[in-house]
Amino acid sequence: MTAYFGHRARLGLIVPPNNTVNEAEWASAMPAGVTMHALRMRLNPLARSDEELGILRQDLQAACQLFAEAEISALAFGCTAPSAVSPRQQMEAMMTAASGLPAATAAAAVVDALLAVGAKQVVLMSPFSAAVTEHEARFMAQEGLEVLSQQSLGHGTYQPGKKLEIHRIAPEQVLKAVAQIDHSQADAIVVSGTNLVTFPVIEEIEALTGKPVVSSNQALLWSTLRKAGIADALPLGRLFKLS
Repeated sequence: MTAYFGHRARLGLIVPPNNTVNEAEWASAMPAGVTMHALRMRLNPLARSDEELGILRQDLQAACQLFAEAEISALAFGCTAPSAVSPRQQMEAMMTAASGLPAATAAAAVVDALLAVGAKQVVLMSPFSAAVTEHEARFMAQEGLEVLSQQSLGHGTYQPGKKLEIHRIAPEQVLKAVAQIDHSQADAIVVSGTNLVTFPVIEEIEALTGKPVVSSNQALLWSTLRKAGIADALPLGRLFKLS
């Protein structure tokens, strides 16, 4: 018997406690016949110590195991900086081992998306501090990409009980920040942060710059849908127009 909802695919999304944008952006773009189901987990933003990394992995495995009971088609970890603490395929493999399901992380999806659009040199815009932005740039460099320049909006990373304002950044401000980066030598533009609103301006940025744009939520949706067997074209930039 076919499920009434999600008869084509059901996506499981794991997000930090304070994230409200990832779910909303995905919901606004979900293909017909595909549903999204979200779960929150506590977070160690950069897992700087072995102990913190162990906690992150333990919590992520537990979340994946819960989703394994929901007939999910593919899993996603919607947090860019924490998913950039391991080589890109390592964390996805751990999620699959815990759930038996195909899995994607935001950091890995960004790299996969950049490779898919043929990018080797990129510019990076992040809502976070310069230190966190540099952390993400190092991850991309370790995966064979050259980050030519970075732009940080200066917001902190998640800490329990600390309210952040990233979700309040207007799409127009994202567009303005990206326009200030010298992208002349770049193959693509990366806009990081799963709690940052990007969907309304991805195609506008591409039209303005002439470069493909890869954002965390866009890349993660693209990767998770493909791993669930869904290859629909969506109005989210060149990435979703690839055959």
